[in-house]
Amino acid sequence: MANTYPVLNSTEQAVTITSEGQAMRGMLHLPTTPGPHPAILLLHGFTGDKTGPHRLFVHATRALAAAGIAALRFDMRGSGESEGEFQDVTIATELSDAQAALDWLTARPEVDPQRVGLLGLSLGGLLASILAGRNASRIQGLAYWSAAANAEVFMHTANRTAEKSGVSTGSLMDQLLTQGYIMVWSYPVGLQMIQTFFQQEPLDELRPYSGKAIIIHNTSDPTVPVSQASVYAKHFDSRATVHLLDDNTHTFDTPPIERQAIQLTVEWFANLYDENARNETTSQAHA
Repeated sequence: MANTYPVLNSTEQAVTITSEGQAMRGMLHLPTTPGPHPAILLLHGFTGDKTGPHRLFVHATRALAAAGIAALRFDMRGSGESEGEFQDVTIATELSDAQAALDWLTARPEVDPQRVGLLGLSLGGLLASILAGRNASRIQGLAYWSAAANAEVFMHTANRTAEKSGVSTGSLMDQLLTQGYIMVWSYPVGLQMIQTFFQQEPLDELRPYSGKAIIIHNTSDPTVPVSQASVYAKHFDSRATVHLLDDNTHTFDTPPIERQAIQLTVEWFANLYDENARNETTSQAHA
């Protein structure tokens, strides 16, 4: 299959970001044109990393940079090449990591801090919701890829994990309480992670954010049910652009679906930033 992703028309810089005293490894993608540029912060999912499954985040960030949009992908603590251990990860630590990455990105001289968006994959979508609500004046756009919206996702994952292990969901929860963690997809998931997951109210946290969102979800997603996309669509109402893709994978695994998800997202952000820039110019002209 021919390469359809841009490689040479952007620059890529390996970066280190500090979160609560620990180092997080990332990659900053910059357009070759003069800045400052609009930018996107990518948030990976549960057990994910900055590369993404089948290099999804690599392809997405290169496509964004080719369209004139800077992009930062990074490993949260306990994931990928960053410091920390996965068993210590909680929703709270990941939110701290996401906030540190956002602060770092918006402080870069190559980035226009007034034109920054978030892209969250799976659990990263839930984190993006909370982060956008807490930084409502700083975020211009939200992209949800197969995004989790509430605790329904955890119960869905717990039931699938129990079924695969040949035990009941109740037995799995007993194991969690007894030893302090359970194994999910070969990763030790600590009790605190699950407790903090159920303590989150992402839609309540999201309320201060008044911007737009693009929601992309596969119709037969086996990991995060497509009903989660409906939760976000209902919340955003007319501010949402929704694309339900005909596929049965969670992370757009088939090449045509991956390319479609990336193209829809890049075009949406490019149009959003252009629209906001035009509105800003009009407002200044009438001031």
